[in-house]
Amino acid sequence: MNTKWNLHFKITNWCDLNCRHCCECSAPTQPLKLFSLEKIEKYMYEAARMDKKPNELLSVGGGEVMAPYIHGQDNYIPNLLDIIYKNGFIPTLKTNGVWGNSDRTRIKILYDIAKYAYKYEKLVTLDISVDEFHNNQSGVIKIINDITKEIALSYAIRICLVGFNTQKSLFALNNLEQELSKKDFNIITNEIGDWIITSPDGKNTMFIYNDFSSSVFNSGRAKINKVYTNSGQPTNSDRHNCLVLDNNDIATYNYIYRTQVNNRSLIKIINSFQQIIK
Repeated sequence: MNTKWNLHFKITNWCDLNCRHCCECSAPTQPLKLFSLEKIEKYMYEAARMDKKPNELLSVGGGEVMAPYIHGQDNYIPNLLDIIYKNGFIPTLKTNGVWGNSDRTRIKILYDIAKYAYKYEKLVTLDISVDEFHNNQSGVIKIINDITKEIALSYAIRICLVGFNTQKSLFALNNLEQELSKKDFNIITNEIGDWIITSPDGKNTMFIYNDFSSSVFNSGRAKINKVYTNSGQPTNSDRHNCLVLDNNDIATYNYIYRTQVNNRSLIKIINSFQQIIK
């Protein structure tokens, strides 16, 4: 394996959306079945002590990463953040942002994750999907509004809006910008397309990253031989070196190759891909 690689945990296959492009077949009909925190803690402990450690920025997704909150398991994400931080990694939570429409859920989530960002003095990143497949803009606007109007949140939480390199995704991003402008947010777009956004009261400014670089592959509900949406042919570039561990005890490398975990250590899981990882 190359020195630089990424580690991702898929904690559930449940999602409150049923996007037609979803290669995971995530949906509201899927069971919650959360990834065991004990197992994640074991992998984190091992990852922190490897000779070739994964990227410090570690991602967590699903399904919908905030599913535990939606199902009344409010302690899951805070405990997960604690595990990730105390092992020296920085979490990125990949979400559709629909939970932003619920005032109680939104406030609970934002202040929970900010608490751990302050505890460990490292940001939490929210990767929020904004593209042609996700009808979630009202929730995203409320999330951005809460973070920009509260300095304590904007110092703890970083937002990255993500989508595909399609005209429809860019249209969705432009539509979000227009809706925010209608609500008196001031948005300045820099030379690489990221936003400097100021709250309607003019008292707080934050930076929002925009990443609309992924290609859409295998569009349509997943098939057995089509593993992930953004999977072309695997390469050994830094961009594609990613190991995914999921809630069904499956390990996937470069979004293509899969193997059963079978209670193996992280290093043994990696070694099982030795024929394809150079």
